[in-house]
Amino acid sequence: MPPAPTIALRRQRLGAELRKLRERAGLTSTAAAALLGGPQARISNIEAGRYAVSTDRVRTLAHNYSCADEEYVDVLAAMTGGRMRGW
Repeated sequence: MPPAPTIALRRQRLGAELRKLRERAGLTSTAAAALLGGPQARISNIEAGRYAVSTDRVRTLAHNYSCADEEYVDVLAAMTGGRMRGW
């Protein structure tokens, strides 16, 4: 079953924000992947919203992209969704 639309939209938005940070840092997706020690496709999939990303990885990416705005990084980390309690 595909993810709920709200989850998919949140991933796409998070990916778009991470792409903006990467581009502002002047890094290619290949260079960003090398900093994480993974394949370039992982960065592309994260930025396209096709791949779930952990809070820790969001923080690592933001650090690698020289994002000093901790409040903004906290908002991005919150967009990973984590496990939310239901009713």
